[in-house]
Amino acid sequence: MSLDVTVPVSMLAFAALIALPAVAAVSRRRTMREARDVACALGAYAAAVRQSAQCLPLDENLRKRAQRLRVPELASLVLASELVPASPPLLADTAQRLALRLKRRVSFERKMLARTASGRWRGAVAAAIPPLLLLTLYAVAMPIPLAALLMVLGIEACGCWLLWRVARVEI
Repeated sequence: MSLDVTVPVSMLAFAALIALPAVAAVSRRRTMREARDVACALGAYAAAVRQSAQCLPLDENLRKRAQRLRVPELASLVLASELVPASPPLLADTAQRLALRLKRRVSFERKMLARTASGRWRGAVAAAIPPLLLLTLYAVAMPIPLAALLMVLGIEACGCWLLWRVARVEI
């Protein structure tokens, strides 16, 4: 591969590696928004069970959304809703506890994403400096050794992995 093709391709790879942790953080925020909505729906379900004084079936859409989020405590709610002699207060308490646990989880993950945002930003700026330096060298027609380009690409990949791990806060 000639240097004329290698430099633009490597710059695209650098841009993707720099942007990947931010994309991961946006994805986590979207997941947390969905978890918050599920927690609110569970709270409404608990209130409906308390008001009706009878065991209402769990909404299938709500169950699917919670399963998609891989909420491990969902099994206890499903078990409590499917028990024949289950009392409405037990079912309402189970749903309320699950909603509270989800809200706390969302709160913690949002706090961690907010605390790591400045680090991710600084990491992205620091990761952009070596490719910009190589691009400047290329623009002034200085030869860029392929080994240097590959080394910087490897270092960028390691930095991307570390920033990805920072953005991937899960409890």
